[in-house]
Amino acid sequence: MNDHDLLETYEPVLRFAKSERFFPLAVEHYLERCSILPSGPLGAAGLLFHLNEPLASMIGKLEGGQYFLRFINEPLYDSDAWVWLGGITLVAAGAGYYFFGWAGVEIAVALALVAALFLFMLASTIRLRIIPAAFAALVFAGLLVTPIWFFLHPSKYMSIAVEYLVLLPIYLILLFYLSIRTMKFIFDRVIPEGPGLVMDMLSLATETIARKSYFEYAKIVEKDSQPVYYGRVAREQDAEGNNWTILQYHFFYAFNDWRLAANGINHHEGDWEMTAVYLKNDSPYAVLFSQHGAGNLALWEKVIKAKDKNENDTTHPVVYVALGSHANYGKPEIIRSPNLYEAGRVQRFLYWMDGSIHYLFLFFNPSQKARQIALKELTSSRTNFLAEDAFIYMRDEADHYVVSLPMEIASGDGFRIGYQGENLREPVVKSSSYLKRIMSDRKVTRPTVKEWRRVILNPEPDWVNYKGLWGVKSSLKDESGPPGPKWDRPDKLFNINPRVRWEKPLEWLRMLESRRENVG
Repeated sequence: MNDHDLLETYEPVLRFAKSERFFPLAVEHYLERCSILPSGPLGAAGLLFHLNEPLASMIGKLEGGQYFLRFINEPLYDSDAWVWLGGITLVAAGAGYYFFGWAGVEIAVALALVAALFLFMLASTIRLRIIPAAFAALVFAGLLVTPIWFFLHPSKYMSIAVEYLVLLPIYLILLFYLSIRTMKFIFDRVIPEGPGLVMDMLSLATETIARKSYFEYAKIVEKDSQPVYYGRVAREQDAEGNNWTILQYHFFYAFNDWRLAANGINHHEGDWEMTAVYLKNDSPYAVLFSQHGAGNLALWEKVIKAKDKNENDTTHPVVYVALGSHANYGKPEIIRSPNLYEAGRVQRFLYWMDGSIHYLFLFFNPSQKARQIALKELTSSRTNFLAEDAFIYMRDEADHYVVSLPMEIASGDGFRIGYQGENLREPVVKSSSYLKRIMSDRKVTRPTVKEWRRVILNPEPDWVNYKGLWGVKSSLKDESGPPGPKWDRPDKLFNINPRVRWEKPLEWLRMLESRRENVG
């Protein structure tokens, strides 16, 4: 068979979770809405030579990896915000020195530091809302301690007069009132939403950027509603003389909203994942699944396959895509904290602490029903209260599992793309109980077409050779856009190497086989 027929014969079926918002799309539609920015001086110089070219054709001609795409084109968003701040600070410092000498420089730097603080809280990926809260706490503590300290430590410059003795009780009563109001706010607003607020401290993308990215993606779906995969066929021969044919299926998503979806580790614009079917001497051997920067495999005989109308297995593997992160799995499952911690005491401690914190969130919740849930958990699980899974089945008022640690919700109970057949026979897991409230009822725009549009990467389009990032570059690596399907992420010296799974797919198979044997 030719490459097109091979890819069509073994093309995967993708099953998504119920609340998934982003599905595989054509790269060109994404690029139409992107701008490109340099992340270094060589990148800035390279863009000067291609100013008037369309982005889709330009990116493949750019040398090096000092570039990143930006899907949500708004000012003051992460890397470029700090560039503007630095430039304005230098200009202000120069002007200050010219007019006022070194005093002007000091004023300019002081103002820049204040601006940097606000930028850190509002514009950066690391938006720590705890900073103003910490300031408020310090002021509160000062208001509480200062008059008492003066009362207990008389000063020769200040007499303890009747006026002071009268004003102090009034002051303390006012402070008590403010404390009660603050505690009420904490119990009404902060504690019930505690996990979500903590995650929101880590990224502006939690609500704003993820939502705007969805609106842009919805416009793309209205224009072109057919999901796309990018197929590639590679051939290798091993040392034993076996001939391997590797069928790669690359999927591109406009946004990764893993943190919003399942308290995942990151958010970022752009997302590349892939599934590969390995044929050994023309017979299917295994299916490899990309999972973030890593991967996993399943031998062909153990792979879940789509069934035809006669309920017979076809040659189409079923792939379960994790909610938000788009990592690929060979079976429906819900995974807590994937690949983060080795099994043992540390993992057990973290799981228990996670459950304990959320138990306390329920126990001190102003809602009587929430407190009853916590008390029931305590009384019904007294013997296993310290076990790792003591809190796994605890649910909140909306009948959702209480989730904090990152989860991979590869349930497969939502939208399905690919060979249709007898799809009701494929196993799925109900995901609604695991979803956060914000995910359960949110608007989702799904493609109206359920069959694949196949794009063969032979010859390679220009964008395949783009070595930069496919989303905004962040100060945190995991918050940055990913590299493309062909290239690894540029290192600190901007050296770029091809991905192992692209350049040496047989080596990638051996790596995953070795890891599988070690785990087993």
